Amino acid sequence: MAFSLWYLIFVARPLNFWLMMSFATVLLALVSFAAGRPLFRRDEFTFKNILLGIASAAFLYFVFFAGRKLLPIFIPHDAQNLHSIYANAESIPLPLVAALLFFPIGFGEEIFWRGFIQKKFGLIYGKKLALILTVLIYTAVHIPTMNPVLILAAAVCGAFWGLLYFRTESLLVVLVSHMCWDPLVFIVRPIM
Repeated sequence: MAFSLWYLIFVARPLNFWLMMSFATVLLALVSFAAGRPLFRRDEFTFKNILLGIASAAFLYFVFFAGRKLLPIFIPHDAQNLHSIYANAESIPLPLVAALLFFPIGFGEEIFWRGFIQKKFGLIYGKKLALILTVLIYTAVHIPTMNPVLILAAAVCGAFWGLLYFRTESLLVVLVSHMCWDPLVFIVRPIM
């Protein structure tokens, strides 16, 4: 389902990117809630986990900020690839894009990828293999875009949030991290 949705969103693009991305993440979150309950533990809802999520989003932002300096070494025409990623923000008002990135997009992606996929794989294959498989699939859904910067970003983010989930065993931490990072890197302080 995720492969089909990401292909429609990033390649076929029959409708507005943000509407399709919002719909897709809501749909994936609903599937996750229906098939993967309980997604949260009661002891996850702590101030410490919220702060850890915010701090990890800031850390990931600085990883991308530093990585931007190295990007031209590995990916020629990186500016062109970056522009195509950020160009999606031009279709609707930026405050609305930021709000959609926060919720439902960041929220829905983490509910699906870490709260459902990585968690289910962990029960079947063990937590280490679940982490690897989830990162590979999360990266692979971005391959049809043929945008090396987006694919690399998906690999880095997938590994970061997957490892964060692996270490903390808290879906709340990765939810807060993803929900804060998306608007920060895309709207508040874009890395161009």
